Amino acid sequence: MPFIIYLIIIVYVIAINLYGVLMLRFQKKAREDGDEESITVSDSKLLIAGLLGGATGIFIFMFIFKYRLKSLFMMVLMPVFMAINYYILFLLLNGGFGLFVT
Repeated sequence: MPFIIYLIIIVYVIAINLYGVLMLRFQKKAREDGDEESITVSDSKLLIAGLLGGATGIFIFMFIFKYRLKSLFMMVLMPVFMAINYYILFLLLNGGFGLFVT
């Protein structure tokens, strides 16, 4: 696989993790301010970002920000999404994109 494909995959993973972390931060900030009407980041958006590859960043920063730690739903699903993300990343980097063509 050419170098550019590896670079695209790495940039995507970094970008989606950063996006998930920023969404988690904005959600925490809005809840701390008590501005429930202006919360535009819902849990479903966090879950979609986690499923698309940002589960690692979201899970780690949940502990750093000390936010959503009592949410059993998030604490169970993010590690499951991390395992799925790592598996797909492993398949992409080792098997190439021909895996999805067949």
